[in-house]
Amino acid sequence: MKKERFESLCQTAESGQDAFISHPDTRERGMVTSCIRPTGHMMIRTPEGQTRCWDYHDCEEMNLRKSGPML
Repeated sequence: MKKERFESLCQTAESGQDAFISHPDTRERGMVTSCIRPTGHMMIRTPEGQTRCWDYHDCEEMNLRKSGPML
């Protein structure tokens, strides 16, 4: 992931909106809960409720489509 997307996802998560990423090496995915900007790490909560800390260089953004009516 590029630095600009890291910053954008951090801002999204910090504003209370959902931001999702995946880790291709481990095939895990999760929601960004916070960021450690000086080191470039993201705190992630997996669907199983586990916490992970991933370097943004190792992650990919997940583009989830919203279901239901668009407002």
